[in-house]
Amino acid sequence: MIFFSFPKSRLCIFITFVFVLTSQIYPDEFKVGFAELSITPELIDEWEDINNDAQFDPDIDKWTDVNGNNQFDAVWMAGFQNKRAAQGVKDDLMAVTAVIDDGLNRIGIISADTIGLMRKFVLSVREDVPTEWGLDYIMVHATHNHEGPDTQGLWGPGFLKSGVDEVYMEQLKTAFIHSLKVAIDNLEPAEMSLALIPTNPLTPIKDKRRPIVIDDDIRAILFSRPDGSIIGSLINFGIHVELVWDKNLELTADVAGYLRKGLSEGIYYNDQLIRAGLGGTTLWLTGNIGGLMTSGPTDPIYDPILKKTLTKPSHAKARTYGYSLANSVIDAFKAGDFKQSPKPSITVNSTEIELGIENFMLSLGTLLGVIDTDLKFSLMPPFIRYLSEVAFIQIGDASITGVPGELYPEIAVGGIENPIGADYDITPQEVPHLRSQFPDKLNLMVNLANDAIGYIIPKSEWDEDAPWIYGENEETYGEVVSLGPNTALVIHENLIKLIEESKTK
Repeated sequence: MIFFSFPKSRLCIFITFVFVLTSQIYPDEFKVGFAELSITPELIDEWEDINNDAQFDPDIDKWTDVNGNNQFDAVWMAGFQNKRAAQGVKDDLMAVTAVIDDGLNRIGIISADTIGLMRKFVLSVREDVPTEWGLDYIMVHATHNHEGPDTQGLWGPGFLKSGVDEVYMEQLKTAFIHSLKVAIDNLEPAEMSLALIPTNPLTPIKDKRRPIVIDDDIRAILFSRPDGSIIGSLINFGIHVELVWDKNLELTADVAGYLRKGLSEGIYYNDQLIRAGLGGTTLWLTGNIGGLMTSGPTDPIYDPILKKTLTKPSHAKARTYGYSLANSVIDAFKAGDFKQSPKPSITVNSTEIELGIENFMLSLGTLLGVIDTDLKFSLMPPFIRYLSEVAFIQIGDASITGVPGELYPEIAVGGIENPIGADYDITPQEVPHLRSQFPDKLNLMVNLANDAIGYIIPKSEWDEDAPWIYGENEETYGEVVSLGPNTALVIHENLIKLIEESKTK
C-alpha cells in the first residue's frame, strides 16, 4: 500500500482549496424569514361626496378641516380617475417582505399594496439599507393596488397635479427598510416546495384587448420548517388588483389582501372560520397583467359560501376572488401537488436598461416633475430617455423574473399578432416567447418589479393611429400609458440575455 505525504503547508493549502470549492457547490443551511408591516396612510380631513361621483370638488362637496390648517389634506387614491380622496379604511395596506439566504447569497423581496413604485424610489431604498445586513439584491414590488394612495404622481387633485405625499413616501421607505431587518431577524432553516396550480373556474380573468392571451396559472413557492409547518409563501398570479373599482373611497388591499388572509389565517365570513389556512406569511406577486388582465366591474363571480353570483364591484367581490385563489392553493397543498426543491441555492442576474420615452403626456409629466424619476437626454430621438431595470433570480428549481411594468401576456407565453390597423406592418419582434426560455421547473414572472413604466406592448400590435386594430371603432387602451413602441423590444432582449447568462453559472 502506498501512502502519499504532503508537507504541512501544502496540506493546509489543499484543505483550504477543497473547503472553498465545496462551500460553493454545497452552500450553508438554506434559510428564510418573513415580515409584515402596515403601510396604511393616516387620514386627516373628512369629506362628503355630495354628487356621488367619487371625486372631491371643493365647490360642490363638503369637507371638515380637522387639523385647522385651512387646506384640504387628502390621501389621493390611485388607479382610476383624479380627485378620488379616501374617506376611510376598509383594511390595512401592507408591506410583506421575504429574505431568502442560502449561506452564500442573501436576497430581499418586498411586496407593497401600492399602485406602483418608480425606480428612483427603489434605488433610494436600496441605498439606505445597511451593508452589514448582507443583502446582495433587493426586489421592490408593487401589487398594483388601485385602492391605495398615489405613489407615482398620476392621480392627484387635477390634471398634471401629483397626488404623491412626500412625507408618506419617506414613511414608506422607512417601513420597507424596517421590514427587511425584521425578516432578517426572523431567518430560520427552511425547506422549499413548488407548485403550478391551474386557475379555478371561480376566478375568471378577462383580457380586454385582442389578441386574447392570458397567463393565468397560479405559481406558488412554499417555505416550511422540518416539522412541516409553513413559514411563508410566495404567490404569483396575474390580475389587476382592482375588483372594488373606481367608486370605492375606502383604502383596501383588495383581492391581494384577501388572498393573503385566506392562505395564512383562514377563510372567514362574518368572523366565522370556514376553512383553515396553511399558516405562515403570504407574499403576493402580481403576474403578467398587460392588455388589462382583470375581472371587470360587471363580470360575474360566484361565491360558494353566499351561494350567489356577484356582478357589481364591491369588497365582497374582492373577498370572493381572493378567497377562491387561496382555496386553490390550499387544495393543491392538500392534494400533495407541491414538489420539494432540494438544496436550493440562489443566483441573481440584473441589469440596467435604457428606454426611450416616446409618449408625449408621460414626457410632459416627467419634465414637470409630476412623475418623480431620473431622466437622460439625447441629441438623437427619442430625446428623453429613462433608466429602468430587469432581473432574473434563481432559487433552487424556481426562478423569479422582474419586469418593470405591465407585460402583455403574449410576450410571455406566445400569440403575438400583427393585426390589420397596427401602426407597424412587421412580424412579431419579441420572440421567442419568454416562458419557452426559462430553464427552471417553475418561473414566477413579477410585474411592477423595481419600477412602474406602464404597459409593455408588442411592437407589431402597437396602435396609436387610426384605423384601429381588429376593426375597432375607437382607440384601444394601452398606448396612452406606455413609454413607446420599442419598450417591449428592449425588455425582451435584455431578459433573454439574463436568462442565457444564468444557464452558464
